[in-house]
Amino acid sequence: MRFSIKDDSFYLDDKKVFLNSGEIHYFRIRRDLWDKHLDAAKEAGLTTISTYIPWAWHEPQESVFDFEGTSCPERDLKGWHERCQAHGLRCIVKPGPFILAEFRGAGLPDWFLERYHDEVKMRNREGEIFPSDGVSLFNANYLEKVTLWYDKIMPFIRKHELSEGGPVIMMQVCNEIGVFSWLAKQADYSNAVKGRFIDYLSHKFNTIAEVNELWGTDFPDFARIELPPDGRLPYASKGDRSRDFEWHCFWRTYYGDYLRMLSRMARERGVSVPFYHNLPGWIYGHGYEFPVNITMYDDLFGEKSEILFGIDHIPEFFSYRNMHDDRIINDITHAMQGNKPVFAAEFQSGSREYQVVTNPREMELFYKASLANGMTGWNYYMFSQGRNPHRKGYSGETFYWFTPLTAEGERTSAFPLVQRMSKIVKTSEALIVQAKRKAGVCVLFYPPYYATELERPVDEACELRFTASAIRRPAYFDGLLKVLQVLNIDYDMIDLSKASAEALSPYRQVWAFCTDEMNARDQQVLVDYTRAGGNSVLFPSLPNREMSQRPCTLLRDALSVNPSGYETIDSPLVDIFDLKDIKCANPQIIYSEESLSGAEVIARTISGAACGFEKTLGKGSLLHLGTWIGFDTEGDVPVYETILKRSRATLRHASSENQFLAVRERFTGDGAALLFIGNYYNEEQSGKITYTHPGSGEAITIPFTKREMVWPALYGVLTPVCQEITDGVKILHSTSDILGVAVIRGQFEITLYGDRELDGEIVFEGPDADRIKSATICGEAVETVREGKRIAVLYRHKERTEMVLSIKTE
Repeated sequence: MRFSIKDDSFYLDDKKVFLNSGEIHYFRIRRDLWDKHLDAAKEAGLTTISTYIPWAWHEPQESVFDFEGTSCPERDLKGWHERCQAHGLRCIVKPGPFILAEFRGAGLPDWFLERYHDEVKMRNREGEIFPSDGVSLFNANYLEKVTLWYDKIMPFIRKHELSEGGPVIMMQVCNEIGVFSWLAKQADYSNAVKGRFIDYLSHKFNTIAEVNELWGTDFPDFARIELPPDGRLPYASKGDRSRDFEWHCFWRTYYGDYLRMLSRMARERGVSVPFYHNLPGWIYGHGYEFPVNITMYDDLFGEKSEILFGIDHIPEFFSYRNMHDDRIINDITHAMQGNKPVFAAEFQSGSREYQVVTNPREMELFYKASLANGMTGWNYYMFSQGRNPHRKGYSGETFYWFTPLTAEGERTSAFPLVQRMSKIVKTSEALIVQAKRKAGVCVLFYPPYYATELERPVDEACELRFTASAIRRPAYFDGLLKVLQVLNIDYDMIDLSKASAEALSPYRQVWAFCTDEMNARDQQVLVDYTRAGGNSVLFPSLPNREMSQRPCTLLRDALSVNPSGYETIDSPLVDIFDLKDIKCANPQIIYSEESLSGAEVIARTISGAACGFEKTLGKGSLLHLGTWIGFDTEGDVPVYETILKRSRATLRHASSENQFLAVRERFTGDGAALLFIGNYYNEEQSGKITYTHPGSGEAITIPFTKREMVWPALYGVLTPVCQEITDGVKILHSTSDILGVAVIRGQFEITLYGDRELDGEIVFEGPDADRIKSATICGEAVETVREGKRIAVLYRHKERTEMVLSIKTE
């Protein structure tokens, strides 16, 4: 048996599978309780167990390694793998060297940090060690000891791989290495870093003169280049910002070189399972910082490495305020790393902070939405609470709260949800791993706008009207991308920095968030897509320079337009199309009437100046709005809707008559679909849902009987559409969770679960659906309604109880 990653899917041998994993830290669980935790994991329906393997735990003294529990029962890694295998569970292993995991020293041994502290710690520009668990990743002492650790742990992992008869199917290569600089907003200025930066520049630029021209410096040669300032010192000039851009680009190659080096070391020592690395980014319930983290690994995506990047999905709470974040994160991950699975390497199940109390109802909505947003694997973090070994816990004795299992193996209110989600996944696994979004609209993601983890304050010296880091959240993340989800628009996301005009050509409309800065290659892609017949929407600027600050006006030149100035006023408003007094942001870029000859003016400021236009370009058209509106008022919604309708694309495959209900539909290639209906509000909502039949294309409504349905507060429905259960009979849709299907001699039983406030409805269709004679739940007859070759079964859900629907046929 072999576990692998092919294209965008996980495979077990030749079968696509959903990776259903839970995190249990053997070193934080008493040895005599291991079986109790693994029994519960198996009963919860998990197929895989993930754990860190702390270097500090298994090499407590230099050159003294323990993988069999000789010095402590909880160090018996060999025994842990054996117990997992005995329970029929596969394993994901995370051997560091960094694990973080609220483990003191982030997993590096105490003896190492005590001996080499001053040599390995990261330093600021003044040469001072700054507070961080990180180290300088290419320090010779660090790499020497990491090599010795890998010499021991990698052959051990190889011996326990699935292909060798063991349970290990995947391995993490280090953990969240960019997090140290991101959290501290501080780069490492050690000598090794400076040497690598100079080497990077000498390979990218032909001469030092080219560097000096861009930066406004007079370095005599590459060797005497100075690193950019750190701290909060504002940019002194465009050239200063240009140097900072190269500094950020360098760090992406730095992390890429480090992780490729570790991957190579593991392969050389025999490890053959797939590799992955984690991406953090949620901050106090919001994911707007995630794009910063993922761009830090830009040198590893696509064909540049074999590493899969897994998401840390830790929303803390789930409601209308952050309903859009998880889909955006999934979409950005898919756009950047290309054709690889979307995997939540840390999928919230509990909380690392005691005051952040999660509850199963919010998590259920989050879990179902994640499947609707393309997730094909997850790892519940944490499945089991832990107790830290003495002096090892970053937060004291206890690790994680509100998990499905306590450290003693007792089940909590979070356990039934994990168990139920496992049944949903198992029953509809083939559909979940194959369903894809159908979209006629595309939103572009531009990584350079998020290469800002070390960015310094921007002032007038840079001559920028729009700075990406200042407006990307309200204009793009919480603006455009949120409103598209509120409107239930089916859109795809593509990384502009890797895209071609040909890749964009299938879309009727492409949206691009643009500031004053955009590289020439990427401006040209937008020009070429539009000229070939595409419809582009650009806001709030038409760029006038590259990220390096080289002048570049390809978009302006293609349109033969140039701004005449800008307006900045208190409480700005703009008229867009026939929509009046739309709240907008400062500044508004304005254009003279003469410069817009041949264009349609679509937006004007309070003063009447043109600040938006649509103009033909080749076979297509480009719509530009010289400001941004975000998503602050209900007046913003019709603006986006009006622009979207100009595309003449199919905007939605599923919709709701109630604007407060979210709906999404994904399709397989064999006539089935996955439908999600979510109420993110803390009060019930009423309304009818309409979705597209994946076979016939007809519009189907829920409720099927045409009555209005009440959707409970903070609740989601995830239903298969056109899922075959027997020859001639399919489930058209259901308002219940489908937990199991059993077919016995032409009769079938379906295990259902749902909120007691939600009407139960399951509809069957197919040539043999009219042969359904009766339906009972727990022995009691339930109502059926027939319509042609379809039959709806109507019932009430029971309080927190699984129900078995028995169908008898003629």
